[in-house]
Amino acid sequence: MRHTLYRNVRYVFLPLLFVLLSGCSLFGTDASASPPHPISRHISPHVTGTVDTLVDQVLTNMHQHAWNPQAKIKNKVTGGLFINWQMDNPSITNATKQGRGAATASLHDPQVDLLYLTDLVEYQQLHPGSTTYSDDLSHATSMVLTDFTHYSLPRGWIYFYVLNDGLSLNNQQMVNEAQQIAHNIYKDWYDPTLGYVYQRTHKPGDYDTNNTVQSGTALIDAGQRWNQPNWVSAGEKTIDHVLSVALNAKYNMLYDSMYVGTNGQDTPKGDQAKPSTQAEVATALMNAYQLTNNQHYLNVAGQLLQSLFGTSGLWDSGHGGFYFALTMTSGKVVKNYKETRSQSLALIALHQYDQLSGGTMTQQEQEVSNVLTSSFYQSTYHGFFYRLTSDFRIYTTKANEGIGVENFFTTEAMGSVLDALQQSEMALSAMKK
Repeated sequence: MRHTLYRNVRYVFLPLLFVLLSGCSLFGTDASASPPHPISRHISPHVTGTVDTLVDQVLTNMHQHAWNPQAKIKNKVTGGLFINWQMDNPSITNATKQGRGAATASLHDPQVDLLYLTDLVEYQQLHPGSTTYSDDLSHATSMVLTDFTHYSLPRGWIYFYVLNDGLSLNNQQMVNEAQQIAHNIYKDWYDPTLGYVYQRTHKPGDYDTNNTVQSGTALIDAGQRWNQPNWVSAGEKTIDHVLSVALNAKYNMLYDSMYVGTNGQDTPKGDQAKPSTQAEVATALMNAYQLTNNQHYLNVAGQLLQSLFGTSGLWDSGHGGFYFALTMTSGKVVKNYKETRSQSLALIALHQYDQLSGGTMTQQEQEVSNVLTSSFYQSTYHGFFYRLTSDFRIYTTKANEGIGVENFFTTEAMGSVLDALQQSEMALSAMKK
């Protein structure tokens, strides 16, 4: 079961609050600069009833069953969230294969802690004055501060989530951690000779297109915030490079991952294009557009999203929902299951694109929202699985593979869906205000 997020995904800029928090910096107190095109949030308590009920039910479920005091990071017990638990028997946790096993008791994905903190921050903003999950918020804040103190991987979405949570919580330490994450992306993963971010420790070098484009956008944002023009330049070069080498012209979709070429001509590692990848890249490009006014970024974002519903065949026009992936060499779609995260990441991207384009994909946005809150949601026990079959039944792995019957709620899926739904709700609330 995959637990690489994405997340990603929530880019919200809070410049006024940032000014209040900018007293501490890696580069001194005068090295701050606000983005030229910030997205501000004006939250009102008027939340759509159905979504609000679902969010509250899932958060209550996580409050009751998600906490794992045995969770470890680098063999140190820190506490955190379980990876999963069985829907109708929450005592069975962290399942990675069939049967029980004590060896998985301490398994822990810090990225899921960050998603959960984001969900709680968003809930607090949608429900000002509520103290329902105050203890969980405090606990999650402490976990994230511990989890990402020395974080150094080329995943730009981590930068944005840590930054936005830190700004929203008025937590200077968390904002400083976000700044350090951007610094590490530039120092450790940007190759000034080739001019882009990639996994430089891999032989041969490679990169996931979503992570690299997100890292480029993170460098642009951080460079503008902390007056680091080299970061801005590196971010723009990174994005431009990926778009020049990884875009399949036939489908107007990006390959999921690429090998680095010494002559600048990178080659695909495989031939798959997943909805989650296209959605994450589209979101990153839209935010890069808002930071730079580069119309090309917005145009490509629109092409990626439109392709999800077009000739790619990834959208199930009968049942709804995105299939797992498109094989671009053969044109065949992998239809045996649908990932929950693909739907939630697409919802985030579609909603932002509608805000920027005047609502040109409102119908598709609503369809994705509907399928998440109806077909993917397990309303009896209040949660989400990692994936379902194409007709929304519980997925079962092959014999001796995986966990068998996948009736396990995953904190990744639950955190991802709540983030997507609450982002949409916050934007709608701002429009009503």
